Amino acid sequence: MVFIKKGTITAALAMATMCFGSAALAQEAATPDGTAQEQTQQYTDEELQQFVDANTSVTEIQKASRDTMVAVIEDNDLTLARFNELAKAHRAQKLDEVAENTEEIAAFSNAAQEVVKLQPETREKIQQAIEAKGLTREKYDALMKAYKEDPAVQEQIRKLVAGK
Repeated sequence: MVFIKKGTITAALAMATMCFGSAALAQEAATPDGTAQEQTQQYTDEELQQFVDANTSVTEIQKASRDTMVAVIEDNDLTLARFNELAKAHRAQKLDEVAENTEEIAAFSNAAQEVVKLQPETREKIQQAIEAKGLTREKYDALMKAYKEDPAVQEQIRKLVAGK
């Protein structure tokens, strides 16, 4: 039987979810009484341009990472859909029931471990891309949250991009 480290598969699944699924929206800040607190933040055009430039770079890095992960999965004779199905079964501790045979379990294990190895490199590239555009990760994340949640920030960015 093939032994798979639980943390390895969990990390691979998290990476696959991050790269293949939609990004989770940041939670709204809540006041002590539990009501949502609106936070309208004003950003300068320079900050927003840095964000747009950084986001363009981050998107390119994420696409390259997704392509690499898909190639790794396919090099292990699995489709992305099958890999995700096996990952879901692994999380439910039903991998032995879902996998066709021990060879498929081994292929899944190898693919998952290779995907996990890609994570630190991808995170580092993203961090460097953000910093190269003059932002910290915290500022980038705050701008992303504002863009997702604040129509005024969305409009500022639309105008900035349209003006290029």
